[in-house]
Amino acid sequence: MQGWTATSSGPYAPKPYYLRLTKDRRPDAPTTYSIGDGGPARADQRAVVDPSFLELVRLGIKPANDPTIVNTVAVVDQQLRVQTPQGPLWHRFSFDGYGETRDGSDWDLSEPGSGRTLGRAWPIFAGERGEYELAAGRAQQAAALLRTIAGSANDGGMIAEQVWDGRPPTGDARLGGPLGAGTRSATPLSWSHAQLVRLAWSLQAGAPVEQPRIVACRYVRSDC
Repeated sequence: MQGWTATSSGPYAPKPYYLRLTKDRRPDAPTTYSIGDGGPARADQRAVVDPSFLELVRLGIKPANDPTIVNTVAVVDQQLRVQTPQGPLWHRFSFDGYGETRDGSDWDLSEPGSGRTLGRAWPIFAGERGEYELAAGRAQQAAALLRTIAGSANDGGMIAEQVWDGRPPTGDARLGGPLGAGTRSATPLSWSHAQLVRLAWSLQAGAPVEQPRIVACRYVRSDC
């Protein structure tokens, strides 16, 4: 699996890190593909990362301190993390175009390479990162991320799919909204609320509650 999805020749780090996907199971190759939603029409697969690799830890396939996991955490933080008043949030993946237009208008289909729409920051990824931090033995960091995802809710307690990420029209009262406040994306996003509950429950239990024991016992646990 790692041989299909972790590159050692990408632009972000000299050590292996996981990619969002490969088109040819050759992660060191400069294969290109279209991102969609107005993103680059020919993005080098080695330059496209996302936080989905954290599922390898949550599901018990890789330990939290696996070198490639740790390398990819650093790369994703460098490339996708956004600091908001409530705490750090993350973009969905490199060059994501699924969001409002640059002038704040609603998302619509656009041609590859147009760059007309921009994916913003997603609160749900604070929850997923919190589960990783908990698995790594950093309960305080996980608790802080629980507060971050909860702090992303609006006055009615609803968590949006995405929040304004600092790029225009963030801060424009007419076209956008304050940094960290919900965009006009799906609100509430049920996945985000479920992730908040799952992280809170995991903190209470002291470990990720949705880690399949049978998988973790095969790959990462020695106490089974």
